[in-house]
Amino acid sequence: MNTQDNDKLSTNLKEYYQSKSLSADSVERMLAQVNAEKPVNPLVIPWLRRPVAGLAWVASLLVMVMLVQFFYHQQSHQSNLTALVLEEIAMNHNKKLDAEYRETQPEILRVAMQRLDFPLNLPADIQRDFQLVGGRYCSIQGGLAAQLKVRNRVSGAVSTLYVTELTEKLARIKEQHVLQGSVDIHLWQQQGRFFGLATDAALVSRDDRHKK
Repeated sequence: MNTQDNDKLSTNLKEYYQSKSLSADSVERMLAQVNAEKPVNPLVIPWLRRPVAGLAWVASLLVMVMLVQFFYHQQSHQSNLTALVLEEIAMNHNKKLDAEYRETQPEILRVAMQRLDFPLNLPADIQRDFQLVGGRYCSIQGGLAAQLKVRNRVSGAVSTLYVTELTEKLARIKEQHVLQGSVDIHLWQQQGRFFGLATDAALVSRDDRHKK
């Protein structure tokens, strides 16, 4: 076969394969079909395909976690504060310290204890059940307080009544009646003041506990 025949054969083969090639439109249609039939990965979480919705969900979860931690911290802090106050009152009561100012009238005792910036007038039920013997200075959670000795009018048992200004911290302590070791303690708030009545548990009758 001569050169001329070879050239003619190459030309004919080229024209043949060009005639069999796909048009641009055909290629695009085939690609579109492949994309349409592409399987969805079942491991892909739906909200991950929507970044904005996913971020909003994560943010909401974080807020919920922070709120739970906040309320837990507040509750824990309040419980610790109450425990500290109860321990402080019980400890001072057990010392059995004598009154430095012996006055049986709250108004006169208040004049004698000039450092106090709150009144010493006693609640009605305390006046009914107890007689004031005297008082001395003390503190509750770093704040100045009055430590009053009061005697039960029926049994003669001596209790310790703590009175201090109702601060923002002490206002978080709810009224309660607790047995702290060997000391029966009643905590409450009244007329802008914080009260704590401590009595030897052995001297508190069942009837008295029921009334409190």
